[in-house]
Amino acid sequence: MPTLAETLYAEIRKVRVIDVHSHVRQTEPSASSLRDILSYHYFTELAFSSGLAKDHMAADLPDERMIPALVEAMARFDNTVQYGWLIDAARTLFDFPDRKLTADNWRALNDTAARKLGAEDWMDEVLRRANIEKVFLTNSFFEDLDGFDRQRLVPCLRIDDLVFHLDQVADKLSDRGGATVTDTGSLKQALAAVLEYFVAHDARSAAISLPPGFTCRAVSDADAGPLLRATLKGKDLASDERGALSAYVLYLLADLCRERRLPMQLMIGVIRGAYRHGVHQGTDIVSNRDSLSQYADLFNRFHDVTFTVSTLSTTLAHELLAYTWIFRNVVASGHWWYANVPGIIETDLRARIEALPRTKILGYYSDAYYVELALPKFDMYRWCLARVLAAQVQMKRLTEADALAVARCLLRDNAKSIFNV
Repeated sequence: MPTLAETLYAEIRKVRVIDVHSHVRQTEPSASSLRDILSYHYFTELAFSSGLAKDHMAADLPDERMIPALVEAMARFDNTVQYGWLIDAARTLFDFPDRKLTADNWRALNDTAARKLGAEDWMDEVLRRANIEKVFLTNSFFEDLDGFDRQRLVPCLRIDDLVFHLDQVADKLSDRGGATVTDTGSLKQALAAVLEYFVAHDARSAAISLPPGFTCRAVSDADAGPLLRATLKGKDLASDERGALSAYVLYLLADLCRERRLPMQLMIGVIRGAYRHGVHQGTDIVSNRDSLSQYADLFNRFHDVTFTVSTLSTTLAHELLAYTWIFRNVVASGHWWYANVPGIIETDLRARIEALPRTKILGYYSDAYYVELALPKFDMYRWCLARVLAAQVQMKRLTEADALAVARCLLRDNAKSIFNV
C-alpha cells in the first residue's frame, strides 16, 4: 500500500509546472550530446573538488578521454542528489537500465543520447515527460528575441550588466536604445527602449543577482550624472561611487518595471569569484554577512512592483520568510543553488508552508542550462513537497485536498498569476 507521501507525489506529478528561472538558451534549449549534460557545473564542480584535474575536463579534450575521466570521478559522489539527477534523466529520457554510470556502460548511453537528442521536437518531448508547460529564459538586453516559440520559452531580461557593468556595455545599450548614451537623459531613453523591446517580445520579468554589500538607495539625477559621465569616459570610480551609480540604474529599471507591470526576480547572497582555482562556474560561494534590510528601501519605494526573492544562506532564508510575511510585494522564490538539496529544501519549505500565505510562495525553478536537467530537478522537488505536505496532513493541519491545493499554487498557479502567463 502506498504511503501518504507516495499518494501525494502521484497527484503532484500531474500538475503541469511553470519553470520561472533557467539558463536554457532559446537557440539551443536541449543538450546536443551526453557530454553537454555531463558538463553541467554541478557535476564538474564535484568532480574537481573530489580530485579530478581541470585538464581532464578541458573543452578541447575528445569525448573518448573526457567522458571516461568524468565518469570515473563521479563514482566519488554517487551518494549525492546531484548524481541522482543524472541517473534519473538518463533512465527517464534515454532508457538507461542501470543504477550507476560506469566505464562499461557510458558508451551505450552516449549512443542512445546522441540518437534521441537529434530528434525533431525533442524539446517538446522532454517537457512533456517532465510535465513542464513553460520555461523562463535568461536573456541579455541586446539579444534577438525573434525566431522561437515564446509561449513555451518565456523571455526574461537579465539586468546585471546594465546595473553593475554599464561602462562595458554602453555601446550595446546605445545600439539597442537607438541613441548614444552620454548622460542621464539618454540613459533613461535607452533603458526604456530595452524594456519596450522585451515587453513587445512577451518578456514576463526582469532578473538580477545582487552582490554582497550592495545597498539599495535613491540617487538623484544630479548626483548620478557626473558618475555616469566619468564611467563612460573610462575613469575608475571609487567603491562608494560605483555603488551609487549601480543603485541609480537599478531604481531606473525598477521604475520602468513598475510602469510596464513587470515583476523583478532578485537573487541575493552569492560571493562571485571567491575560489580562484575553481572550474568554470565553480568559483562562487555563499555569503552570510548580508541582510534583506539592505533592500527594504527598494521594496518600500516600489511597493507596487512584485519582487520574487531567492536567497542562499539559512540566515537570509529566515529573513526572507519574515519579509514575505510582512511585505505585500515580496514573494519567496525557489531553492537556489547550494540550497537546492532536499535536506535544506524541506526545512525551508516546511517553514514557508507553515508561516506564509500559499499565494506568496513560488515553489521551485530549475536553474538548468538544458531542458533535460529540468526534469530530474523538478522531480526531486516534487518528492520534497510531497513529504512536507504529508507531514502537514498527518499533523491534521491540512487535509489531503488542502495539501494538493497548496502544491498547485507553488508549482503553477502562483507563477501564472505573478508573471501573467
